[in-house]
Amino acid sequence: MSGKYKKIAVVTGSSTGIGLETSLALARSGFLTCATMRDLKKSIDIEEIARKENIPISLFEMNVDDINSVDKAITKIVNEYGRIDILVNNAGYGLFGALEDFTMEEIKKQFETNVFGVMRVTRKVLPTMRQQKSGIIINVSSMSGLAGIPSQSVYSATKFAVEGMSEALSYELEPFGIKMILIEPGVINTEFVQDLVLPSNKYGVDKKGIQYNPFGDDNKGASLSFYNETMQRFLTFYFNAMSKAPHPQVVADEIITSIGIVSNESNTSSPLLRITVGNDSKKYSRLKKELTDNEFHALLKSDLLK
Repeated sequence: MSGKYKKIAVVTGSSTGIGLETSLALARSGFLTCATMRDLKKSIDIEEIARKENIPISLFEMNVDDINSVDKAITKIVNEYGRIDILVNNAGYGLFGALEDFTMEEIKKQFETNVFGVMRVTRKVLPTMRQQKSGIIINVSSMSGLAGIPSQSVYSATKFAVEGMSEALSYELEPFGIKMILIEPGVINTEFVQDLVLPSNKYGVDKKGIQYNPFGDDNKGASLSFYNETMQRFLTFYFNAMSKAPHPQVVADEIITSIGIVSNESNTSSPLLRITVGNDSKKYSRLKKELTDNEFHALLKSDLLK
């Protein structure tokens, strides 16, 4: 199989959502796609589609939080196929809530996956790409990496970190012909919301955006958080917006398009390409540059904390 496919792609967090759709899109575009995930028991959907469409997808177990798991998976891929042309760092999850409402252990775990996971996989892939003197690294960031969003002090911090790392890394990789792409989706209708981590029983909003009383009949209107009003307003907006948000296929399509842009031999642009996905991400990316900090702060309050 390795001789037939000249281009090899690796995608993290491939079991659902953006990772699943990106793995399928890459395979449909002719890449032999190594779809990696923490738990191979969750590979049923991607296996079924790959079999039905007869597209080239290979499954690998990889937990981005575990250096040994990352080393084992990437070593196996390189040994089997001899190269890696595309890396899509997609694995991650959301920790939404007020900073004071989380433990430091919860905060560190968020960075472990969203930041250090990206670094672990990238570091393991880079020697192969350097030897090839080619490759594309695609980091799935977020609109929350462009602007600090209410309730996302920790999540936004991880995505800002990915943005800064990617920008700086582009200088290191440029002499080796390796390109960086930052994908910045807005709200996308994925399983992300089901995996969202909220402080337990602190805010009276469920994952469908419906307000309820988690504090008991004797304590109606009570809260276990000083920040309940702000969090409740945002989460009500967010969960409702999620139900109407674009399908993750739109992100996968933008990733395929961006690969075509940076792979074009006549392309002489910067080795870093930034792509916003979704009307909300495009809007706030533009306005963050055009407005003053105070104006932008007021805009987000008006839009997201209604």
